[in-house]
Amino acid sequence: MNKTRFHQPYFLYLLVITFAGLGLVVVGLIQFPQFNPKSVFLLILALAAFSELTTTIINTPDRGIGFEVGTAVSLALIPLFGPGAAAVAAAVCTLALWFMKIGSRTSWRGNWEPLGFNAGMHSIAIYLAGVVFLSLQQRLDANTLIGQMLPWIVTAVLYDQLNFAMVLVIIRLKQGPKVSPMVMWKENLWAAPINIMILAVGGGALALAVERFGATGITIFFMPIVLSAYAFRLYVSQMKAHMDNLETIVAQRTDELQKAMQEKDAFLAVLTHDMKSPLTSISMYASMLKEFPQIIQQKPHMIDAVLHNQETLTNIVNNILDLEKLKADGQVTMEKVVFDFTSVAERVLNMVQVQAESKSIELTVSGLDRRIFIHADQNHMERILNNLITNAIKYTPANGRVAVTFTTQDHLLILQVQDSGFGIPAEDLPYVFDRFHRVVSHRKLAAGTGLGLAITKALVEAHDGHIEVTSTEGQGSCFTARLPVLPHAPYIQTNASKPSGQKRPQHAVNAA
Repeated sequence: MNKTRFHQPYFLYLLVITFAGLGLVVVGLIQFPQFNPKSVFLLILALAAFSELTTTIINTPDRGIGFEVGTAVSLALIPLFGPGAAAVAAAVCTLALWFMKIGSRTSWRGNWEPLGFNAGMHSIAIYLAGVVFLSLQQRLDANTLIGQMLPWIVTAVLYDQLNFAMVLVIIRLKQGPKVSPMVMWKENLWAAPINIMILAVGGGALALAVERFGATGITIFFMPIVLSAYAFRLYVSQMKAHMDNLETIVAQRTDELQKAMQEKDAFLAVLTHDMKSPLTSISMYASMLKEFPQIIQQKPHMIDAVLHNQETLTNIVNNILDLEKLKADGQVTMEKVVFDFTSVAERVLNMVQVQAESKSIELTVSGLDRRIFIHADQNHMERILNNLITNAIKYTPANGRVAVTFTTQDHLLILQVQDSGFGIPAEDLPYVFDRFHRVVSHRKLAAGTGLGLAITKALVEAHDGHIEVTSTEGQGSCFTARLPVLPHAPYIQTNASKPSGQKRPQHAVNAA
């Protein structure tokens, strides 16, 4: 044994408790021949050890607190055979728990200190509590309720607090002044009433049963005690599983929040970049026009460029506003009316024509030679069509083609926007409608926030429609939206003068 370690206060205290407890166990074993009947003592001893199977450990942030009924069973030996017998039972319970706690002997081989200290501590506490119990029993009238209950309550309190006091001392000696015994006592005080109740009720009921019914009483009263302890253990296990599940959920939510924050940071970075470019252009052209007003006659396209950049900023702002609306109430606010979708389409086509002309893109439209009545939100329908066409123009190189087709089938308006642009890689196709998603290879080709298609999909689905995309990288993409239409043209007073069978001329835009 290490001589330096032998002189440490912690180790000296451990040895004192261990050997003092062992001495009390020896006293109990010496008294064994006097026990009568011995079978009752051995039965209670065996049941006390067996009951350690139901021990419940509740883990606190600093340490674990155990609740077990083995000690309560051991306390029943005090009025029957004396404190020495109870000390033997306490030591046996500690040994049984040590074997069952981890489930393998390798956990205690070469580690006798905790086993010796725990056995000594429990033996000392139960022996001293037993001496107090016998003293109170002699002084109080056993025929009164107080005379029957008070000794058990005092004994349970004394045993519980003696145990905890000895634990506090060894923790203080091992960890030093950083440990405050009073703080620890207050932190663990919540467990004392439970322990005291188990000890007083369990020990008193079992002792009474043995005095009245002998070995039969042990069997009758032991099972409810053990079953109650087992039920408590199951409850704690279920609560622990529930708490673990909550911790998992919290961890998942935290991870999702971190990802959302990363998404937000990435979005803000993209947004800053995408808004900076049109703002710079507008500022540059505005400065030139202010300094050289006559330049507009030589370069009239500057006005178109300013308007185009303004339209880009407007789309970005509208997308952000729509996203916030979707986040706020989870659904799209709509003001549905019956209207002719053709008029909305013509208005959108007139707005995007300038964008197509600026890139010399051939924009063709077919299917607007008749009225298409729809019950929907006009602004949303305009956003859907505008987003799809401007998206096609944006990701189509100069001198490319964009074709917009309107057809009706089975009470559905089929809107197709096909381009000869850069196309979408196959691995990105499942995610094109996700918020903030942008094809990596497209980020340098055009400005964008990754919100347009996500909002378009939300608007289409809010009108009980469906949208899909097919694309081949390097060849172009085709977005198809299907929206419900009215089966019959409604009667609208303002259009009554126009024959219902009259057809509009084929609408085509060639912006090449």
